Amino acid sequence: MDNRTVRRLTAVAAGTLVATLLTPIGPAAAQDFSVVIDATGDRFTASENWATSSWSDQRYGDQYYFATPDTTGSDAAWYSADIPEAGTYRVEVWYPANSGYNSSTPFVINTANGSQSVRIDQRSNGGRWVSLGVHSLAAGDQDVVAVSRWTSTAGYVIADAIRITEAAAGSNEWSLPVPDNFFPRSEYGRTHHTYPAIDLRTPTGTPARAVRAGTVTRINDGSCGRGISLAGTDGATYNYCHFSDWSVSSGTSVTPGQQIGLTGNTGHSTGPHLHLQIRTPDGLLRCPQRLLLAIYDGVTPPAANALPTSGCTH
Repeated sequence: MDNRTVRRLTAVAAGTLVATLLTPIGPAAAQDFSVVIDATGDRFTASENWATSSWSDQRYGDQYYFATPDTTGSDAAWYSADIPEAGTYRVEVWYPANSGYNSSTPFVINTANGSQSVRIDQRSNGGRWVSLGVHSLAAGDQDVVAVSRWTSTAGYVIADAIRITEAAAGSNEWSLPVPDNFFPRSEYGRTHHTYPAIDLRTPTGTPARAVRAGTVTRINDGSCGRGISLAGTDGATYNYCHFSDWSVSSGTSVTPGQQIGLTGNTGHSTGPHLHLQIRTPDGLLRCPQRLLLAIYDGVTPPAANALPTSGCTH
């Protein structure tokens, strides 16, 4: 194929999909709609600045697309889909990972409420489905997801495959703070060393996700390091600490499961981990363990102000 031509490629409906570490645990709810769009047919469009490769065995199909970063414009590669009805959908991306790829690749989702940008570190978590979050999508045949070249970070940006799946009832309300199946259930019951919170031991660069919808503010200080304060739509504040990098800017409205940063070891920290604490409007810190265990088990989580204020330290 001539790499100097505009490419439009076909949608591949999901048949038997590869099970990955990011697939939710437990009995799956019946889903009415799920589609995979691969970079091999007329549902994918990229300019002549994007080239093809089949080098990595982590690719989804026969080939994937790559391009150099461009700080002057987006020059996005687009995936389109025919969304059957307006509703809530989980959007995921598949790409090969490599140390020479981009650590802050912008993915843009055209939601019913406007575009949402999520940055992905394409140096890690390759060869599996990585969540871009749960989003409200309008019905119709439309461009849904873009991979943008507009990043100042070095390394190729990669466009391979996306998956759009109708979200189960209630899945738009809560999310685990790291990719599904990343931890066994026992990790979410760990006690914290001094005050109500939880430390989740994660390698640097692990995606950190919004546990619920809200508005974010970046944190950057000597204690928390790089972090995020998420003002949840339930009135509680969810604070994340020790990021290696942010994925969203202050003032961004986020949805549950949306990537907000990459875990790390910044601030007052003795090793790479994700610190999460919950503060309710009464000013009290609450133990997050029961909330996270309920999300893991797929049952309705307790309200933040019903969580205990003690019993989760050691």
